Amino acid sequence: MKTEIKEKVQKLIESYNEVKRDIQEKIKAWESDLIYSLDYREEKIKELEEQALQCDALFNKKITELLTQERESIIGEPGKKPDDYEVKISNALKFLELAGEKLTDDQAYDILKPFMTDFETMALFKPVVEGLSKKGGLDIWNQFTKTFKKTDVFLAIINGFKVAEETAAKGLFNYREQNLAGSIRTKMFLDVVDDINKLVNGFEVA
Repeated sequence: MKTEIKEKVQKLIESYNEVKRDIQEKIKAWESDLIYSLDYREEKIKELEEQALQCDALFNKKITELLTQERESIIGEPGKKPDDYEVKISNALKFLELAGEKLTDDQAYDILKPFMTDFETMALFKPVVEGLSKKGGLDIWNQFTKTFKKTDVFLAIINGFKVAEETAAKGLFNYREQNLAGSIRTKMFLDVVDDINKLVNGFEVA
């Protein structure tokens, strides 16, 4: 499982900034023009501003589509489960409950081994084990790293996409926004994308 989401997002942002700079330069040229009438210049500036808004809409659509495609490529569709899958889950839960407060990381790993590549199911098992560990006075993050290491990475990837998609949905590209807030939002968005990139490309090692 590998991704080039960071490079793709950066390329898209660079393309947007290039188009944006071109429109800004044309607007400045019309603002400083001394040949044409004020009405004509204002009309041309208005046309360019409308182009900028269309550009915003186009690139906001593109970034949303890119995130959707990358999320589907990375996380994928749930695989077909065997007919006795629910029975296996039920049995695993019983074994966990039997171990109770004395459950160890190695025991949990052995019990949940059949589900290790099904991260959504592992995410459901996690609070069960966490509840047992708390009863026993253990810390889930320190005591069950072997069992849930990859699950934690998977959940972090899902959360990263959630944050990135929420930011994109609010309109990452906004021509009219020239203030610090826009720059901060873009920086935060890129940081989240960078985290996703690192998590996915380091997933097999995790």
